[in-house]
Amino acid sequence: MTGPIDAVVLGLSPTGLFACRELHRAGRRVLGVDSGPACGAHSRTLHACWRVDADEDLLRRLEQLASRQVEPPVLLPANDRYIEFVGRHGAALAANFRFADCHDGIAGELLDKQRFHRLCQRHGMAVPAVWEVRDRAALQQMSEQITFPCILKPALIHRARAYLRGKKVVLARTPAELDECLSLVPEDVGGWLVQEVIPGPESQITLFAGYASRTGEILQAFTARKLRQYPPGFGSASLAISETCAETAELSANFIRAIGLRGIFGAEFKRDPRDGQLKIIEINPRPTLWFQLSHAAGKRIVDAAWRDLRGAMPIDNSPQRDGVVWRYALKDLASARFYRRHGHAFVFPAPDVSAARTCTARTWAVYDPRDPLPALAEPLLYLRKWWKERR
Repeated sequence: MTGPIDAVVLGLSPTGLFACRELHRAGRRVLGVDSGPACGAHSRTLHACWRVDADEDLLRRLEQLASRQVEPPVLLPANDRYIEFVGRHGAALAANFRFADCHDGIAGELLDKQRFHRLCQRHGMAVPAVWEVRDRAALQQMSEQITFPCILKPALIHRARAYLRGKKVVLARTPAELDECLSLVPEDVGGWLVQEVIPGPESQITLFAGYASRTGEILQAFTARKLRQYPPGFGSASLAISETCAETAELSANFIRAIGLRGIFGAEFKRDPRDGQLKIIEINPRPTLWFQLSHAAGKRIVDAAWRDLRGAMPIDNSPQRDGVVWRYALKDLASARFYRRHGHAFVFPAPDVSAARTCTARTWAVYDPRDPLPALAEPLLYLRKWWKERR
C-alpha cells in the first residue's frame, strides 16, 4: 500500500460498502477492514483492503499505518463489533486517528438495549413497554405483567448472532413460547429484554439519519420510511423510500441533542395505532444498512463526518429528494415471498409497498454498475455461509 490513507472503514458488509463508495466519490483514499469475507472487500472504491481477525493484530497494524501518515485518517466503524473495538482502544487510537466522540461514550448505551431503554425513559421518549429478564426465575415472577405477543431481544444483539441465526429478535406468541425461548438463551449477551409488539405493518416504521458534529450541529439530516424488512416484522430494511417526516426529524434531533451524541447515527420509530404516538425503536451510532438511500436522495452523511473530523469545509446541506426507492434485492425477495406464503398467519399484516411503484428514482444496497464486483460476490458469500452452516 502506497500513498496517504484518508479514511479507514471498519466492516465491509453492505453498510460499510456504502461508506467506502461515498468517501471514494468525494475523493478520499479508503482502507477497508473486516475480519472475514465480505462483499465490500471486492469494491473498486478501496485503495487497500485488510482482513484481520484478532483485535490485537488490528490495533498493531493500525499503529503501523498511522506512523506512515502525514494527516490522521478518520476511523469509521460500520458495525457494532468495531464500535466496541474503537471504544476499548480509544485512548491508544486517539493520538493517530480521528473518530466520533460517541465511540468513547454514549455509543455503549445505544448498543446495549437495556441501557438504551432506560436512557429513553430518562429523556421522556415514548417507547414500547419493556421488561428486563435475567433468567427463567425472573420471567416467572413477572409473567402476569407481560402482554403477548412479545419479542425477546438480547441486550447486545451482535453477541447473539449464532443463536438468532439471522434474526434480530425472537417472537413469542404465548407464555409457553417465551419460556421455551429463554431455556436456549446464551449466557454472554448482557441479559435480555422482553418487549411488547407495536401492532400495525412494518411500512409504518420511519427513519432518521444524519451526523452530529463536534459542536452538536446536526448535518445532512434525512428521513425515510421502511416499506418492507427482512426478517419480516423485526428485521432490517429491505425496501425503503425517501420521505419527509417532520415529526420523526424533530423527535430524533431533540433526543440526539439531549443525550449529547456526536457522530453518525440512524434512528428508527414506529407509530403505535393504539395511541397515535411515534415510539422509538433504536438508534445506531454508525451508518446503517439503508444509508445508500440517503446518498441517492442527495445527502452526504459520511462525507460530512469526514470533513468535520478533519476540520475541512462543510458541504452544502441541500434538501433531500423524496420518492427515491432503495432495495436490498436478495433479502427483499425473501421477505415478499414470506408474506405471500405465510402473511395470513403472521403477527403483522402485510406492509403497504405501493409507494415503490411510483418512485422518482431507484438505488440498491449492493448493486452499482460503476462498482459491479460486490454484487457478484454477495450471492457466493451467502452460499458459502449456507454451506458452512449445513456441515
